[in-house]
Amino acid sequence: MDAAHARKLLLGQHDAIRDQLDLCRGIAQRVRRGESAEVDLEAALDRLRDAFSTHNLSESSLIRPLLIGAAHWGDQLLERMIEEHLGEHIAMWQAMGRPSLVLAVQLDDLAEELEAHMAAEERTFLAVLDPEVIERHRA
Repeated sequence: MDAAHARKLLLGQHDAIRDQLDLCRGIAQRVRRGESAEVDLEAALDRLRDAFSTHNLSESSLIRPLLIGAAHWGDQLLERMIEEHLGEHIAMWQAMGRPSLVLAVQLDDLAEELEAHMAAEERTFLAVLDPEVIERHRA
């Protein structure tokens, strides 16, 4: 897949994750108000986990081949991505793995962290997935 298509796919996945986060937040508010919506929340959280997992796999498989061989910054960016993502993803998976009633209370914080993570990706890794940028920096 070329850089432009990879970027479009990954940004689309970010949008889908954001939509799923919004849905989860709405259901979590209902749970916090005492409504019987735990089953709905668990289903929405499962879809969020699936979307996050799919995105992580796509990201790993698409970005690495596009940046390998880019002069100077490609290898450095890959190393940074791997290092940061491992730590961040482990922390997010631990947070998303909590019971739904616990997440109902903590979801706003998790959503804030996940949104900040995606925004950082968009400023760094996804910003360089511009075919012109990659070609200008090929070794």
